[in-house]
Amino acid sequence: MKRAFAVLLLALPLAVFAKTAPDPNAAAQIKIIRGPIRMPAGVDLGRLQLVDEARLIRVYTQMVGVGDPSDEKLLFPSSVAAKVHLTNRQMNRRFMDMILTSRRFQVFDDSTTVVRENAFQTLDGKSMDIIIDGQVVGATQDLMDIAPYRKARTEVRLSVQMKDVMSGEQLFPAGVSVDGAWGMASGEGTMLAPNVPVSSPETQLSLANDYERALEKALAEAVERIGQVLRPFGRVLSVDATTVGIVGGSRHGFQSGDTLVLFHAETTQLGERQVISKTQPLAVVHCDGVGTETSQCDLTQVDPRFQVKPGDYAVLSDSSAMGVRAE
Repeated sequence: MKRAFAVLLLALPLAVFAKTAPDPNAAAQIKIIRGPIRMPAGVDLGRLQLVDEARLIRVYTQMVGVGDPSDEKLLFPSSVAAKVHLTNRQMNRRFMDMILTSRRFQVFDDSTTVVRENAFQTLDGKSMDIIIDGQVVGATQDLMDIAPYRKARTEVRLSVQMKDVMSGEQLFPAGVSVDGAWGMASGEGTMLAPNVPVSSPETQLSLANDYERALEKALAEAVERIGQVLRPFGRVLSVDATTVGIVGGSRHGFQSGDTLVLFHAETTQLGERQVISKTQPLAVVHCDGVGTETSQCDLTQVDPRFQVKPGDYAVLSDSSAMGVRAE
Protein backbone atom coordinates (compact mmCIF):
# COMPACT_ATOMS: atom_id res chain seq x y z
CA MET A 1 0.00 0.00 0.00
CA LYS A 2 2.77 2.44 0.95
CA ARG A 3 4.68 1.59 -2.24
CA ALA A 4 1.61 2.23 -4.40
CA PHE A 5 1.03 5.56 -2.68
CA ALA A 6 4.65 6.62 -3.33
CA VAL A 7 4.33 5.75 -7.03
CA LEU A 8 1.15 7.83 -7.16
CA LEU A 9 2.95 10.83 -5.63
CA LEU A 10 5.77 10.55 -8.17
CA ALA A 11 3.31 10.41 -11.06
CA LEU A 12 1.15 13.28 -9.82
CA PRO A 13 3.43 16.19 -10.79
CA LEU A 14 3.79 14.76 -14.28
CA ALA A 15 0.05 14.53 -14.67
CA VAL A 16 -0.47 18.07 -13.40
CA PHE A 17 2.27 19.36 -15.72
CA ALA A 18 0.69 17.59 -18.69
CA LYS A 19 -2.60 19.36 -18.02
CA THR A 20 -1.18 22.84 -17.37
CA ALA A 21 1.68 23.06 -19.89
CA PRO A 22 0.97 25.90 -22.38
CA ASP A 23 0.22 24.99 -25.97
CA PRO A 24 2.98 26.57 -28.12
CA ASN A 25 0.58 26.70 -31.07
CA ALA A 26 -2.22 28.45 -29.19
CA ALA A 27 -2.95 32.07 -30.09
CA ALA A 28 -2.47 34.67 -27.37
CA GLN A 29 -5.66 35.77 -25.64
CA ILE A 30 -6.23 39.43 -26.48
CA LYS A 31 -8.73 41.58 -24.63
CA ILE A 32 -10.58 44.03 -26.88
CA ILE A 33 -11.04 47.47 -25.30
CA ARG A 34 -14.08 49.54 -26.25
CA GLY A 35 -13.98 53.33 -26.48
CA PRO A 36 -13.00 56.35 -28.60
CA ILE A 37 -9.72 56.20 -30.53
CA ARG A 38 -7.33 59.04 -31.29
CA MET A 39 -6.46 59.57 -34.95
CA PRO A 40 -2.72 59.65 -35.73
CA ALA A 41 -1.20 62.48 -37.77
CA GLY A 42 0.38 62.13 -41.18
CA VAL A 43 -2.60 60.95 -43.26
CA ASP A 44 -2.35 62.16 -46.86
CA LEU A 45 -4.42 61.10 -49.88
CA GLY A 46 -1.39 60.77 -52.15
CA ARG A 47 0.36 58.42 -49.75
CA LEU A 48 -2.85 56.44 -49.19
CA GLN A 49 -2.79 55.70 -52.90
CA LEU A 50 0.64 54.09 -52.52
CA VAL A 51 -1.10 51.11 -50.90
CA ASP A 52 -2.08 49.82 -54.33
CA GLU A 53 1.52 50.17 -55.57
CA ALA A 54 2.78 47.88 -52.78
CA ARG A 55 5.96 49.85 -52.19
CA LEU A 56 7.71 51.85 -49.53
CA ILE A 57 7.59 55.64 -49.49
CA ARG A 58 10.63 56.95 -51.36
CA VAL A 59 12.65 59.58 -49.53
CA TYR A 60 15.39 61.72 -51.13
CA THR A 61 17.72 63.43 -48.65
CA GLN A 62 20.21 66.24 -48.98
CA MET A 63 22.40 67.95 -46.40
CA VAL A 64 22.81 71.45 -47.80
CA GLY A 65 25.05 72.63 -45.00
CA VAL A 66 26.72 71.06 -41.96
CA GLY A 67 28.03 74.33 -40.61
CA ASP A 68 31.10 76.41 -41.31
CA PRO A 69 34.11 75.27 -39.25
CA SER A 70 35.77 78.61 -39.99
CA ASP A 71 33.06 80.25 -37.86
CA GLU A 72 34.55 81.75 -34.73
CA LYS A 73 31.91 79.95 -32.67
CA LEU A 74 33.66 76.62 -33.36
CA LEU A 75 37.06 75.68 -31.98
CA PHE A 76 38.44 73.81 -35.01
CA PRO A 77 39.08 74.85 -38.66
CA SER A 78 37.73 73.41 -41.92
CA SER A 79 40.99 71.55 -42.56
CA VAL A 80 40.37 69.47 -39.44
CA ALA A 81 36.73 68.90 -40.41
CA ALA A 82 37.91 67.37 -43.69
CA LYS A 83 40.11 64.90 -41.81
CA VAL A 84 37.13 63.47 -39.92
CA HIS A 85 34.95 63.46 -43.07
CA LEU A 86 32.69 66.18 -41.71
CA THR A 87 31.30 67.18 -45.11
CA ASN A 88 27.81 67.62 -46.53
CA ARG A 89 28.11 64.36 -48.48
CA GLN A 90 29.40 62.32 -45.55
CA MET A 91 26.76 63.62 -43.13
CA ASN A 92 24.02 63.09 -45.72
CA ARG A 93 25.13 59.46 -45.91
CA ARG A 94 24.80 59.30 -42.10
CA PHE A 95 21.35 60.91 -42.35
CA MET A 96 20.28 58.31 -44.94
CA ASP A 97 21.54 55.43 -42.81
CA MET A 98 19.57 56.66 -39.79
CA ILE A 99 16.36 56.85 -41.82
CA LEU A 100 17.02 53.40 -43.29
CA THR A 101 17.34 51.98 -39.76
CA SER A 102 13.59 52.42 -39.29
CA ARG A 103 12.99 50.07 -42.26
CA ARG A 104 9.92 52.15 -43.18
CA PHE A 105 11.21 53.89 -46.31
CA GLN A 106 13.37 53.65 -49.40
CA VAL A 107 16.09 56.28 -49.12
CA PHE A 108 18.10 57.95 -51.88
CA ASP A 109 20.83 60.57 -52.06
CA ASP A 110 19.41 63.80 -53.50
CA SER A 111 22.67 65.74 -53.31
CA THR A 112 23.15 65.61 -57.09
CA THR A 113 20.71 66.60 -59.84
CA VAL A 114 21.45 63.32 -61.65
CA VAL A 115 19.67 61.32 -58.94
CA ARG A 116 16.61 63.55 -59.07
CA GLU A 117 16.45 63.57 -62.88
CA ASN A 118 16.69 59.78 -63.04
CA ALA A 119 13.94 59.51 -60.43
CA PHE A 120 11.58 61.64 -62.47
CA GLN A 121 12.29 59.61 -65.58
CA THR A 122 11.44 56.29 -63.92
CA LEU A 123 7.64 56.44 -63.76
CA ASP A 124 6.75 59.76 -65.38
CA GLY A 125 7.66 61.57 -62.20
CA LYS A 126 5.69 59.30 -59.87
CA SER A 127 8.73 57.61 -58.35
CA MET A 128 9.80 60.66 -56.40
CA ASP A 129 7.73 61.03 -53.24
CA ILE A 130 9.44 63.07 -50.52
CA ILE A 131 12.42 65.45 -50.57
CA ILE A 132 14.13 66.20 -47.24
CA ASP A 133 16.71 68.97 -46.88
CA GLY A 134 18.78 69.47 -43.74
CA GLN A 135 20.93 72.47 -42.88
CA VAL A 136 22.85 73.50 -39.79
CA VAL A 137 21.62 76.97 -38.86
CA GLY A 138 23.53 77.39 -35.62
CA ALA A 139 26.49 75.84 -33.83
CA THR A 140 28.49 76.78 -30.77
CA GLN A 141 31.48 75.21 -29.06
CA ASP A 142 33.00 76.44 -25.82
CA LEU A 143 35.04 75.26 -22.86
CA MET A 144 33.74 74.84 -19.32
CA ASP A 145 36.06 75.02 -16.33
CA ILE A 146 36.09 71.80 -14.33
CA ALA A 147 39.16 72.48 -12.27
CA PRO A 148 41.84 71.59 -12.97
CA TYR A 149 40.53 70.55 -16.41
CA ARG A 150 38.52 72.21 -19.15
CA LYS A 151 35.70 70.40 -20.89
CA ALA A 152 34.29 71.09 -24.38
CA ARG A 153 30.58 71.65 -24.83
CA THR A 154 29.11 71.55 -28.35
CA GLU A 155 25.60 72.47 -29.49
CA VAL A 156 24.14 72.19 -32.99
CA ARG A 157 20.79 73.37 -34.35
CA LEU A 158 19.55 71.64 -37.50
CA SER A 159 16.73 72.97 -39.72
CA VAL A 160 14.79 70.34 -41.69
CA GLN A 161 12.42 70.90 -44.63
CA MET A 162 10.27 68.08 -46.03
CA LYS A 163 8.28 68.37 -49.25
CA ASP A 164 5.79 66.03 -50.93
CA VAL A 165 6.77 66.14 -54.60
CA MET A 166 3.41 64.95 -55.95
CA SER A 167 1.27 67.51 -54.10
CA GLY A 168 3.87 70.21 -53.59
CA GLU A 169 2.91 70.30 -49.90
CA GLN A 170 5.46 71.25 -47.27
CA LEU A 171 5.06 68.51 -44.66
CA PHE A 172 6.77 70.71 -42.07
CA PRO A 173 4.92 73.95 -42.99
CA ALA A 174 7.05 76.20 -40.80
CA GLY A 175 10.10 73.95 -40.96
CA VAL A 176 11.42 71.97 -38.03
CA SER A 177 14.43 72.85 -35.92
CA VAL A 178 16.06 70.16 -33.80
CA ASP A 179 18.99 70.44 -31.42
CA GLY A 180 21.90 68.16 -30.69
CA ALA A 181 24.34 68.58 -27.83
CA TRP A 182 27.54 66.81 -26.81
CA GLY A 183 29.50 67.39 -23.64
CA MET A 184 26.58 68.03 -21.29
CA ALA A 185 26.57 64.57 -19.71
CA SER A 186 29.26 62.73 -17.80
CA GLY A 187 31.67 60.92 -20.11
CA GLU A 188 30.92 63.23 -23.06
CA GLY A 189 33.07 66.01 -24.47
CA THR A 190 36.76 66.63 -24.99
CA MET A 191 38.71 67.06 -21.73
CA LEU A 192 41.76 69.34 -21.75
CA ALA A 193 44.47 69.10 -19.13
CA PRO A 194 45.75 72.46 -17.75
CA ASN A 195 48.89 72.45 -19.92
CA VAL A 196 47.25 71.29 -23.19
CA PRO A 197 46.43 74.06 -25.72
CA VAL A 198 43.24 74.04 -27.79
CA SER A 199 45.40 74.28 -30.91
CA SER A 200 47.12 70.92 -30.36
CA PRO A 201 46.42 68.46 -33.23
CA GLU A 202 44.94 65.82 -30.94
CA THR A 203 42.60 68.34 -29.30
CA GLN A 204 41.52 69.73 -32.65
CA LEU A 205 40.53 66.27 -33.92
CA SER A 206 38.70 65.55 -30.69
CA LEU A 207 36.75 68.81 -30.94
CA ALA A 208 35.75 68.00 -34.52
CA ASN A 209 34.54 64.60 -33.34
CA ASP A 210 32.50 66.33 -30.63
CA TYR A 211 30.81 68.44 -33.30
CA GLU A 212 30.07 65.32 -35.35
CA ARG A 213 28.45 63.60 -32.36
CA ALA A 214 26.30 66.66 -31.58
CA LEU A 215 25.19 66.78 -35.21
CA GLU A 216 24.36 63.06 -35.13
CA LYS A 217 22.10 63.67 -32.13
CA ALA A 218 20.30 66.40 -34.06
CA LEU A 219 19.95 64.08 -37.05
CA ALA A 220 18.49 61.34 -34.84
CA GLU A 221 15.91 63.80 -33.51
CA ALA A 222 15.09 64.82 -37.10
CA VAL A 223 14.59 61.17 -38.10
CA GLU A 224 12.13 60.74 -35.22
CA ARG A 225 10.15 63.80 -36.38
CA ILE A 226 10.12 62.46 -39.95
CA GLY A 227 8.76 59.11 -38.77
CA GLN A 228 5.93 60.86 -36.94
CA VAL A 229 4.74 62.49 -40.18
CA LEU A 230 5.50 59.82 -42.80
CA ARG A 231 3.51 56.69 -41.97
CA PRO A 232 3.03 53.39 -43.83
CA PHE A 233 -0.58 52.77 -44.88
CA GLY A 234 -2.67 49.68 -45.56
CA ARG A 235 -6.23 48.88 -46.59
CA VAL A 236 -8.75 46.57 -44.92
CA LEU A 237 -9.48 43.38 -46.85
CA SER A 238 -11.59 41.45 -44.36
CA VAL A 239 -12.82 41.73 -40.79
CA ASP A 240 -14.43 39.45 -38.24
CA ALA A 241 -15.07 39.61 -34.50
CA THR A 242 -11.39 39.44 -33.48
CA THR A 243 -9.12 39.80 -36.52
CA VAL A 244 -8.62 42.04 -39.54
CA GLY A 245 -6.93 41.19 -42.82
CA ILE A 246 -5.19 44.08 -44.53
CA VAL A 247 -3.35 44.91 -47.72
CA GLY A 248 -0.13 46.00 -46.08
CA GLY A 249 3.09 44.20 -45.28
CA SER A 250 6.85 44.60 -45.35
CA ARG A 251 6.71 46.11 -48.85
CA HIS A 252 4.57 48.91 -47.45
CA GLY A 253 6.81 49.54 -44.43
CA PHE A 254 5.01 47.51 -41.77
CA GLN A 255 6.93 45.30 -39.34
CA SER A 256 6.17 42.49 -36.92
CA GLY A 257 4.84 43.87 -33.65
CA ASP A 258 3.33 47.00 -35.20
CA THR A 259 0.13 48.56 -33.92
CA LEU A 260 -2.15 50.10 -36.55
CA VAL A 261 -5.14 52.42 -36.39
CA LEU A 262 -7.98 51.54 -38.76
CA PHE A 263 -9.92 54.50 -40.10
CA HIS A 264 -12.48 55.62 -42.66
CA ALA A 265 -11.52 58.47 -45.00
CA GLU A 266 -13.76 60.85 -46.91
CA THR A 267 -12.47 63.05 -49.74
CA THR A 268 -13.55 66.29 -51.37
CA GLN A 269 -12.52 68.33 -54.40
CA LEU A 270 -10.26 71.27 -53.60
CA GLY A 271 -9.44 73.25 -56.72
CA GLU A 272 -7.99 70.80 -59.20
CA ARG A 273 -7.22 68.02 -56.78
CA GLN A 274 -8.85 65.63 -54.37
CA VAL A 275 -8.01 65.99 -50.68
CA ILE A 276 -9.07 64.20 -47.50
CA SER A 277 -11.94 66.08 -45.86
CA LYS A 278 -12.47 63.78 -42.87
CA THR A 279 -10.89 60.82 -41.13
CA GLN A 280 -12.74 58.71 -38.58
CA PRO A 281 -10.70 56.30 -36.42
CA LEU A 282 -12.53 52.99 -36.03
CA ALA A 283 -10.30 50.45 -34.31
CA VAL A 284 -6.76 49.50 -33.29
CA VAL A 285 -5.06 46.25 -34.31
CA HIS A 286 -1.82 44.56 -33.31
CA CYS A 287 0.15 42.61 -35.92
CA ASP A 288 2.28 39.84 -34.38
CA GLY A 289 3.68 39.15 -37.82
CA VAL A 290 3.36 40.74 -41.24
CA GLY A 291 3.50 39.25 -44.70
CA THR A 292 5.15 40.67 -47.76
CA GLU A 293 2.03 42.39 -49.09
CA THR A 294 -0.80 41.34 -46.75
CA SER A 295 -1.10 40.82 -42.99
CA GLN A 296 -3.52 39.34 -40.45
CA CYS A 297 -3.83 41.44 -37.29
CA ASP A 298 -5.73 41.15 -34.01
CA LEU A 299 -8.26 43.72 -32.84
CA THR A 300 -7.21 45.30 -29.55
CA GLN A 301 -9.54 48.30 -29.39
CA VAL A 302 -12.79 49.24 -31.14
CA ASP A 303 -15.05 52.26 -31.14
CA PRO A 304 -18.51 50.69 -30.71
CA ARG A 305 -20.14 53.62 -32.53
CA PHE A 306 -18.58 52.57 -35.83
CA GLN A 307 -17.98 49.43 -37.85
CA VAL A 308 -14.81 48.48 -39.71
CA LYS A 309 -15.50 47.54 -43.33
CA PRO A 310 -13.40 46.30 -46.26
CA GLY A 311 -11.98 49.32 -48.06
CA ASP A 312 -11.21 51.25 -44.86
CA TYR A 313 -7.58 52.18 -44.27
CA ALA A 314 -4.87 51.33 -41.75
CA VAL A 315 -2.07 53.66 -40.62
CA LEU A 316 0.88 53.08 -38.30
CA SER A 317 0.00 54.15 -34.75
CA ASP A 318 1.86 56.82 -32.81
CA SER A 319 3.38 54.25 -30.45
CA SER A 320 4.89 52.24 -33.34
CA ALA A 321 5.92 55.32 -35.33
CA MET A 322 7.91 56.71 -32.43
CA GLY A 323 9.73 53.47 -31.71
CA VAL A 324 12.95 53.05 -33.76
CA ARG A 325 13.83 49.47 -34.59
CA ALA A 326 17.17 48.17 -35.70
CA GLU A 327 18.34 44.78 -36.86
